Order: sequence, then C-alpha cells, then structure tokens
Amino acid sequence: MSTETYDLLLRGGHVIDPDSGFSGPADIAVAGGAISAVGSQISGTARETVDVRGSYVVPGLVDFHVHVYWGSTVWGLEADKIGAAGGTTSFLDTGSAGAITLPGFRRYVIDPARTTVRALVHICTAGLVTNLGELRDPRYLDVEGTVRAIEANRDIALGVKIRYSDVIVGEGEQARAALLAALEAAERSGTWLMVHIGRTPEPIADVLQLLRPGDVVTHSYTPLAGGVVDDHSLLVSPAAIEARAAGVQFDIGHGKSSFGWATAEAALAAGFAPDFISSDLHRGCVNGPAFDLPSVMTKFLMLGMPIEEIVMRCTSMPARKMGLDAGTLRVGSPADIAVLAIDEEPVSFVDCTGESRVCNRRLSASHTYCSGVRLDPEILGVTEDLPVEISSRPMGSGS
Repeated sequence: MSTETYDLLLRGGHVIDPDSGFSGPADIAVAGGAISAVGSQISGTARETVDVRGSYVVPGLVDFHVHVYWGSTVWGLEADKIGAAGGTTSFLDTGSAGAITLPGFRRYVIDPARTTVRALVHICTAGLVTNLGELRDPRYLDVEGTVRAIEANRDIALGVKIRYSDVIVGEGEQARAALLAALEAAERSGTWLMVHIGRTPEPIADVLQLLRPGDVVTHSYTPLAGGVVDDHSLLVSPAAIEARAAGVQFDIGHGKSSFGWATAEAALAAGFAPDFISSDLHRGCVNGPAFDLPSVMTKFLMLGMPIEEIVMRCTSMPARKMGLDAGTLRVGSPADIAVLAIDEEPVSFVDCTGESRVCNRRLSASHTYCSGVRLDPEILGVTEDLPVEISSRPMGSGS
C-alpha cells in the first residue's frame, strides 16, 4: 500500500498568506492541484518534497500590469515564460489588445496559457501593435468596438485602458477627447478604467477629477512630469489624496520609465502607498530596469515596506480586483505558489532615471507552481526577441 499522502510538500519555509493574515514558519501540502494543508510540521509523505527553508513561500504572484501579447505587438513577452522565471501565476495584460485584436489575443495567448491571463481592452482599436503612438491619430479611438469586445469576452476582459501621455494621445482637445472616450467605454461596459500617466497632457488634478471609484491610475511613482508626485517639488498631489478617498486606486507599473527612487520615497513618506505593486513587464524593461516582479518587490523592501505588505499588494489585492480565485494559500484554493529565495548579497538596482542604489538582499523566484505543477524556467526558456527595436520609436518616453 502506498504511503503517499500528498502530491507536493513544501517544508520549512516562511509562509506569507495575506488572505488569512498568516506570516511565519510552516509547511504547505498540495493534492489534486489544490492547497491541502498549511501548518507546522505536516505529517505524511508526498510524491515530491521540497526543502524551502530560508525562503518565503507566498501565493503565486499576481502581476497587475504586464504586456504578454508576444509576436503581435511591439511590447509583448510570453506569459508562461516570465511567470516561470518570476514566480507569477496570474497576469493582467493592460491594453496590448484593442477591439480588433482581442480575439487573436484570446485564442493564441490567453486560452492556451498555463498561467492565468486577463486583459484590459485598449481604447485604441488596434491596441499596441506599433510603437508610433497609438492615439496620435484619433480615428483609432473606438468606443463602440471596445464596448462590444468587452461584452463578448466578459470572462477575460475586465476593463478599459488608455495610455494618457502627450506622445501617445497628443495634446489639448484631442487628448481630452481620448480620455473621455475611454471613460465612456468603461461606463457603458460597466467596467473600470486604467489610466497610464507620465508626460500627462493636462494637469493631473484635472485627470483625477474625472475618474470614478474603482478606476485605476498606473505609473503612480513615475518620475516624469504630470505624475501623482510632482517631479520638481516631490509633493504628492492633493488631488490624488482626494481621489483615493473617493475610491480611485493606484498601481505602480514599474516598466521602463515609471519608477523613481526619489518619487517613491516621497510618496511613501507622505503615506501614499500603492494599492498594487506591478512590473509593467515588457520587451523594453525585462532586461532592466524592471527585470521581473520579485525585483520590483525588492525595491520596496529597500524602501522600508514590510514584506507582508509587499506580498499583499502583489497577491490578494490584485486578485480581488481581478475577481480571481488566486492570491491566497487558503485550503481548497488552486495551488498557485511562489517560492521566493532571499539572496543576502548586496545588489545594485537602478530606477527609471538611471539612479543606482545598493540593496542588501534580493528576492528571486526559485520555484513557481500553477495548480501544484511546477513551471520550470529552464524548460520553458526565455522569450524569443523580435526584430523590432523598441528604442527606434519616435515617442521617447517608454510604456
């Protein structure tokens, strides 16, 4: 008779489960693709036992801002590959696809992925196919198509996205018309809007006053002009504090141009922590300065945020916003798990301005499990690059 009790047993790690509020040494047992037990010195045997002492064991990370429409957009990576390498089991793709490109994104990326991928639909009907500034020509605005695309894909399309920078939408009345179109599409589809800021074409206070409870501002710690934190005074906009009180939420979206050390320090010192910590991982930042979500988490460790709060903003909070049964180690939930190794050696990280700082430790994903099955980064490999140079784009400000 077999003595096996579980399929997988992770022993001796520091378990952090924001959903239950637990943080401490524990084992995790997995059976049938679900969390079977969490506790001290779980008895029984397993088909596979992994010693994870010295590591954090957390719910599979939920990256609230990525671009994973590989091959059909200039920015896209491959979800399963970056998930395996970065401990991420759920992704929100923020506007890679628009109304006319969402069907392909669903068929060729979302449906076959082993990781969970959800999408925001870009108010530009073509999404992020090119690198030329997708709404410089306002004819690409597509309220009707965006609403129809969301209604036809309610299970995977969660809301609307607009990149609200002058190099993308233009300025003046043209820019404001684009923002109002995105808001209209979100309102008519009964969803929420994510607004990308930085080089914002109108005062940030005017943008925030338009947003509704549940809408999201991404690139909240951008060092560029027009951000939540003023790029000269480093003061948090009073309008952002009022918007948060009214129910607007704030996301990091590190990316290539949207995280500054000084900006982040000022925001945190003022009590303006993000609701979501995300990577904005894409072709232009996967080899730096973002690298992956654990690297972005490491930066917040250096800034003094407790690890439990960081994990919460990368698991349970985005999962709840996305309506996923994820971001938790609750018994019976899907066994999406990240094992985060802690490297105590000093490592240098740069922000999006090029400023370098030395962190005394770094988080990295040593094991990533989707429904109890390991995603092996050595088997999956890295994303094949495309023959399109992001640096050749005339926009000049990143994603």
